Amino acid sequence: MKKAIPLFAVLAVSAAAVLTTMNAYAQNNKGPVVGKPVPAFTMTDLAGKRHTDRTLRGKVVLLDFWATWCGPCKAASPTMQKLHQTYNKQGLVVIGANTWEQTKGIKPSQDYAKKHNYTYTFTHGNDNLAESWGIRGIPHFVLIGRDGKVLRVDTGFSPKVGQDMEKAIQAALKAR
Repeated sequence: MKKAIPLFAVLAVSAAAVLTTMNAYAQNNKGPVVGKPVPAFTMTDLAGKRHTDRTLRGKVVLLDFWATWCGPCKAASPTMQKLHQTYNKQGLVVIGANTWEQTKGIKPSQDYAKKHNYTYTFTHGNDNLAESWGIRGIPHFVLIGRDGKVLRVDTGFSPKVGQDMEKAIQAALKAR
């Protein structure tokens, strides 16, 4: 006769495995942590201009790690454009950080921005940055305050994420 394994034992073992994995990830992750200064970064936009954590200091920055093949990324792009149009003059910089693109180089970002008439900043070649920050899924958003500290980190997109991001941007723009 077989003995049944109590459900609580299965749940306890599963929870321990998840916590161990999360703890290992947190210890090895060199990426953005809410409340801490953003790790150093450099990105190159479609015009060849470099954007760094230092050159963007004093601005509220929204980094959107994305790819042209990613459905949720494409769903987020109109929200990124709206945020750019609404808050750019108040000090928000929205950067579409193209990463994990199937076709390497600048062209996928150029074609995507042009096709949709997006006017926020697009960068390309961010695979190494995404890897060094431990990003595991896209879209991945990092909101940075004027002081260079991370205010918010989100992976995945929904209208709720967009609404919450806009509230966080409004608060960050009011803070001095």
